[in-house]
Amino acid sequence: MGDLVKPTKDQIKEFYSQALQRCLDAFSKLDDREWGKKTDQWTAKEVLANMVGTHQKETMVLTRQALAGEKQHVEGFETRDRMLPFRERTMQEFRDHSAAGLLKMLKEGVEEHIKMLDSLSETDLDKPAMSPSWDKPGTVRDLFFGSYLFLPSQYQEIRKVSKRKLPHWVEASTPDQVNYHMSRLFHYMPLIFRSDKGADVTATYLFTMEGDGGGQWSVKIADGKADSEDGAPEAFDMELKTKPELWIDLSTGELNAAWAI
Repeated sequence: MGDLVKPTKDQIKEFYSQALQRCLDAFSKLDDREWGKKTDQWTAKEVLANMVGTHQKETMVLTRQALAGEKQHVEGFETRDRMLPFRERTMQEFRDHSAAGLLKMLKEGVEEHIKMLDSLSETDLDKPAMSPSWDKPGTVRDLFFGSYLFLPSQYQEIRKVSKRKLPHWVEASTPDQVNYHMSRLFHYMPLIFRSDKGADVTATYLFTMEGDGGGQWSVKIADGKADSEDGAPEAFDMELKTKPELWIDLSTGELNAAWAI
């Protein structure tokens, strides 16, 4: 077992760009009726508005602040428990735009974020960064990972609202894309660990993702923090073995955990 391998700037740019284009291509196939479909919370178009609002009001703000060495602050999202109210407000700010207008804003906003990578060195990517949604400090590289991961997660939300007219993110991925995605998920997990709820937990979990693009990753929780690594540890307390698409469905709530077990 070893430390997680950090993707290079070029790899981040490659997979981030691919994720954006996949979202744009898939979303362009939805009509007004499908954009208006709703589940418990939002319509598909409101999920898209949330994507645009989160990128403009959170992702770009935090990235610019981290690169400038400034104290990171998102207005209205000062602490972790303010995330849902913040996302609701930003969604409402953008939801009256047409789906076509929102797609244009998403494309331009994420492309601007990706273009920022051109002027950054690997050292720049390892500059300290923080997000109000994180449990501990990370790096600028992690901000790009988080923004990349947000695209597939919201794609899956829109897919769920639109009654699965779109293919599952994993189903439409190459093995390399699946492996990159799963590796980024397990890399990101310690950042969003809830130390306030898991302070008394001491355990090592092995995650075995079967099938094309799968692999093994471990998460160790101890002393009120979590860390993740590539590969299987010498000893672990529990192994969760599943397929990447099922793990994504579990993590997004689309698959009921009790049913899956």
